[in-house]
Amino acid sequence: MQSYIDLQKIADELDFDLEDVGMLFEAFLESAYEMLALMQKALEEGDMESLYRAAHALKGSAANLKLEVVENMAKEIELDVRANKKSDYSIRYVHLKSQIEALGTL
Repeated sequence: MQSYIDLQKIADELDFDLEDVGMLFEAFLESAYEMLALMQKALEEGDMESLYRAAHALKGSAANLKLEVVENMAKEIELDVRANKKSDYSIRYVHLKSQIEALGTL
């Protein structure tokens, strides 16, 4: 799991000030938890289209903040759902959720 995020590095890469990146990071976490709730509901209901949409949204949000681990995990789910791959999405969801929760404790 990603155990450290350098907000200053992200600020430099995005050409934002550190305070703005901190606010964006907080907004990301709020949105990420909403997307996780949608993903969990989609998994419970077997709604692969909703799972795809939530993973896609999460991927984009993570990419905007250069959170590559979360971005890649969401992208893999998104692509596999779109390709109708058989997978244990519940396990992958748990790993993604754990990663996001770890970011929330930083």
